[in-house]
This record gives sequence, structure tokens and C-alpha cells, in this order.
Amino acid sequence: MNLSRSPSWLAILVSAVTVSAIMANASLAADPDPWKVFPGGLPSSANALRFNIDANVAISRQHANPAGLEDWEQGKASLAAKLDEAIGLSPRPAKTPLNAQVTGRAERDGYTIENVAFESFPGFYVTANLYVPTGLEGPLPAIVVTAGHAMDDGKNYDLYRTAQIGLVRQGFVVLAYDPIGQGERKLPGYSHQVSYPALLVGHTNLRYMLWDSVRSLDYLETRPEVDPKRIGIAGNSGGGLNTMYAMPIDSRFACGASFCCLCSYEAWIKDGGNHCICNHLPGIAQDMEQFQFVGLAAPRPFLAGNGQKDPIFPIAGTRDTIQRAEQIYAFYDSADHVTLRDVPAGHGWSKPLREAGYGWFNRFLQGRGDGSPVAEPEIELEDKGSKDLQVFKDGKFPADARSYVDLVREEANRLVAAYPNVPSDAADYSAWSESLREQLWQTLGGQPQVFKSQAEEHGSFDWEGHTVERLAIRTERELEVAALLIRPENANGPLPLVIVLDSQGKQAALQSETVRRLLEQPIAVLALDVRAVGEGAVNANQCASDAIMLGRPLLAQQAWDVIVAARTLSQQEGFGEVAVYGRGSSGLTTLLAAALSDHLDAVVTERTLGSFVDAIADPLPQPQWVYAPNILKVADVSQLAALCAPRPLMFVSPVDDKQKELSEERRKRLLDTVQSGYNATSAKSAVQLAAGKDAEQAAADFLIRALTE
Repeated sequence: MNLSRSPSWLAILVSAVTVSAIMANASLAADPDPWKVFPGGLPSSANALRFNIDANVAISRQHANPAGLEDWEQGKASLAAKLDEAIGLSPRPAKTPLNAQVTGRAERDGYTIENVAFESFPGFYVTANLYVPTGLEGPLPAIVVTAGHAMDDGKNYDLYRTAQIGLVRQGFVVLAYDPIGQGERKLPGYSHQVSYPALLVGHTNLRYMLWDSVRSLDYLETRPEVDPKRIGIAGNSGGGLNTMYAMPIDSRFACGASFCCLCSYEAWIKDGGNHCICNHLPGIAQDMEQFQFVGLAAPRPFLAGNGQKDPIFPIAGTRDTIQRAEQIYAFYDSADHVTLRDVPAGHGWSKPLREAGYGWFNRFLQGRGDGSPVAEPEIELEDKGSKDLQVFKDGKFPADARSYVDLVREEANRLVAAYPNVPSDAADYSAWSESLREQLWQTLGGQPQVFKSQAEEHGSFDWEGHTVERLAIRTERELEVAALLIRPENANGPLPLVIVLDSQGKQAALQSETVRRLLEQPIAVLALDVRAVGEGAVNANQCASDAIMLGRPLLAQQAWDVIVAARTLSQQEGFGEVAVYGRGSSGLTTLLAAALSDHLDAVVTERTLGSFVDAIADPLPQPQWVYAPNILKVADVSQLAALCAPRPLMFVSPVDDKQKELSEERRKRLLDTVQSGYNATSAKSAVQLAAGKDAEQAAADFLIRALTE
């Protein structure tokens, strides 16, 4: 419970301390909310979301237009490689057998509907409907239609079916499929939120969405009705997202139309608000702006259709992107092959935008018309629950089906199994640890600029005889975080200090019996709210996903807060050694900070995951800020812990994805890996693990010994 965010904080605090102690403390009772560093509300200087938005915008503005064709051609391959890497398509997956099957066929006026299932990855079933015009001589042009975020209906959402039938009536074969987590694929283990766990292994939602589109194209190429050189792709919102990235990553898409999605990174991060995680690619803001990946499709025709009143994809950003993309298309004498159709509407595949798509595809895939909008005939939709629109009629997937979570866990286990052993030889360990730390910094966006940080006091009060100072610690030039520095009663001389982290915020830490025992020693305590936690809490999804776009995931940003706080306090008079104690999910922040910095002299985690692999589940078992892109390509929890050697380290009751203590076998495996590093540094007994009944007092006992003996 975050007491600072509750109007009844006093009632909650009574459960942790006695009523008499509270009433005896006049200065505490007089302050309406003493535990807040920022009682007037979170200032922009401490707002992690504002920090990430501003950083993304500043970087996005640095991407310049190419000077000419030669300049563009020289940089194009690098941009394409960076795009593949960000999506998670480097290297490209193997094209395994589609094992396509038609499960049903129905006649309609002017077209037929075939229900199709195929495997984009082995056991990863894609459910699709194939609309084929009747009475036309083939082979015909075709279009893959990708659904937006219509989670219940997917391909059969009324608005999208209207577009599908409209395209069929224009003479196109249409393959409309359910993206992961939608329609028939709205199943446990398929949620869009799984993109967060996928990030751990370098994958994204877009990787799977785009690969489904690529394999849809592969399927269409097997159909005798389809001309393989005239296949396009279209979609709205999330389907527009799929479309605008599919065009540059597969040149077989001869034409594309993205509706209500294309914008600019600058505009939609700055003004577009909170988006689904599938919109966010790791570090993409560092590498390019949207006009550049549109340019990668040149000279193939690309249409953006947007609503002028769309609040989540501001039209100014779309106009700027298309204008800049036109300059690249002009290098190939095809400036008219990229255009924007904007209409006075909000977010949605409205009739004017559908009509713009018909005209665009007619021109470039059928060679008729000049690309101007074509009127949509009256379309009457059947009930979306019709069995003729369902691929698996009984609602059950085949017995060998694998979920999104299954695929991500498989990759995670593959990566972990391939790690080299932690060396137990001193020289080998030194080289290993130096290399791994460098890899971690590279993976996490690089080490921020070091500067002389400050801890600004915002007043103090007495609490149970201890002095509590409210601090704002500047951990970046543009960001400060809140903390409570508790100096024990009657303490003299340099004091050891424990930085306490809790995923529920700094005030949850103050209810800890471990904290009380530390203060009795006396050992000073810094209850720290790393950014986006506790008093600094902001929109969790928006802040985490914007940090991912920046290429500096929140987990790494929070670890930097700990590193800077430790350095800042250790430089003040009155403090000696500095330890860090992290509870719950914050134990991962604790370990990462200690792995990256030598400023922390002892480390304890309590009820923290024993492996990042345990964070791969649906629904999410951890906060969004835990999911650092690509980290499992470099290290798991045990490797981070091994980097702490020879400093005292304790795991207290490490847990799995269900928050249950690890089995004895898993505890042994975790400790054995870490022990190798400690053996190499002649600190065999400095690493410990406590579980079960032994864990109740373990954290305090360990920290007291480490800091006072």
C-alpha cells in the first residue's frame, strides 16, 4: 500500500506503529502528509513519463532528410537492418511448412468465403477467411487485410468486414486473418501484453504480427486464383501498423494502404497519449523516423489514410511524414506513388478512407483509374457469429497448438541454455565480468552521463525517535527522484546506509520489520522511490513503452537511480558503506544496479524472481518496467548476481512466476551458478540463500553482519 497516495494514511500507519508513538510525535501529527517529498503533487522534474517523452522527441528531431539519391542509397541498408533488429526479425525466422487446411466453404452473392488455417510457426495457428470473387478470369490481384484492435471479433469485426467485402467487389482476392490475441485467437497465452515478456528475448508483437502477414502472402502465392506479383496489404489502426511495417520488410508486397496509424514518432509520442505496446519497438526512436521506413518501400505504392481529428495519431505528424517520404520517392521518379488521404473524421476505417483504398489498389494492382477514391456500394453484413465466418467450428484449436507464451518461453530457454558457465578461475572471471558488464550497458542503452548529483532536502520530521529527511535526489540532469533518509536515534559517527526498494513504494518499506531492526543497530536507511514507482508513479504502460522506444528501458533507468543515489549519499559526511535491499519486483532493480556498479557494498533481494524466464506469462506476472528488451540475450538473474562478487549477497525466498518459493532444485541451480563467481573471487561464503522458516529474519541478520562486523 502506498500511504502517500491514500487520504487515510494515518489509519493505515496505525497498523505499523503504535498509536501512542504517533500521538507523541507533534511534528509528525501536525503535518497533513509528512511522507511525501512532493506534497503538492508530482512536479515535471520528477515525472518519469515526461522525461521519456521529452527524450524521445529530442532524438526524433535529429533525423535529417537525405541529401539526395546517393546519400539515401548509402544509408538504406543500415536502416533496413536496424528496423529488422528492432522488430525482432534479425535473423529472419525459417519458413516452416504452412500445413494449410480449408475447414469450410460458403457461397455468397459475387464471391465465396473459405475458412483457412495455417501455421506461421510450427504449431502457431493463424485463422483466416479467404474471400474469392466469382465470375472473374484469373489470376487475380490479392490483398492481405490485417485487423486493428478489435479483440473480440478480429477479422470479423463489422468495420473490417465491410472493407474486406468492398475490396472483393472491386475484384480482389482478400485474405483476412486474426492477429494474435484477437478473434478466434483470443485465447489464454496470446494476449498483446505478452509483447512485454517477448521483449526479454528480443521479440515484439510486431515480429509475430508481421510474420503472420508474410506467411499470409506465402499462402496466397500457393493459390491458383492469385497473381503473386500483384499482392497488396491493408489495415486500420493496429492493422495499419502491421501494414506500414510490412511494406519495408517484404518487397513482395506490391502495394500498401495504412489507415489511421502512420504518423511520426515525434508527434504520437509527444501528443498521442497511451498506446498498445505493439506500437513500440526497442530503441527505434534512436535509429529512424517514420518517413525513413516508408522510404524503404520506395518506389512501391504506399497510401496513408488518416482522420484529421484522430487524437492518438495527430494529423500534423502524418502530413510531415508523407511530405518527407515524398522526397525519397522522388529520387526514383515516383513521388506520386506515396500520398496521404486525410478526411474530417476521427480514428477509424471510415467510408471515405475505405473508398480511398479502393481507388489506390485499383490503380496500382489492376491498372484502372487514376488512384482517386472509388464509391463503395451498399454492403449488407451477415451476423458476425455465423459459422461460415469461423475457421474452427467447435472453437477448439488443434491439440498441437502452441501459444504466444509458449514460443517466447521456448526462445528464452534456448538463450539461457546457451550461456557460458560463470568462470571459477580468478583471471577468467575478471575477463568474463568485464565483458558481461559492457554487454549489459550496450543492451540497456549505454551508461548515462555521470554528473555531480545533488540531494535536496524538502524538510524533516521525527518518527519514533528517528529523524526523517525528505530528499529529492537528482539522478539525471533532467530528473529527480523522491526518497526518505532515516537517521537512527542517538547515532554517532559514520553510519552504514541501506537503500531500501519496494515495488509498492518507499512507504511500504517503512512498514518492514527489517527496516526497524536496521535502525536499531544503528544503520541509516534510505527508502527510495526509483522513477515511476511509489510517489513517482505515472501511467505504467505509457512510461514503460516510451522508455522502450528510447532504447533505455525503465528497469535500467531505475537501476541508474539506485547507482546515483548510492554515490550521492556515500559522498556525504556521516555515511560509510552502502548496501541495497530490494523487495519483490524491485529486487530485479537491486540486482541490476549492483551488477552494473561497484558503489554498492552488499546486496539483498527478498521474494524476487529467480529467473527472468518466470516473467514470461499471460497475464503479466510482473510490472511493465521489469521487461527490459534483449536482456535474456545477455544475462539472467543468476548472471547478474554473479557480477556482484565478491560483495556480500543474499537471496531471501526467491520466487517463480506464481510467487511461490523456488523448489529446492531450482534454488540449488541458482546458487551454484552464482557460487562460481564467488569462488573465483575468494569469497565463497559471501553469497547465501535463505528460504522457508530460515528466511523470516534473514535479510536483517545478513545486512547487519555485512555492514557492522
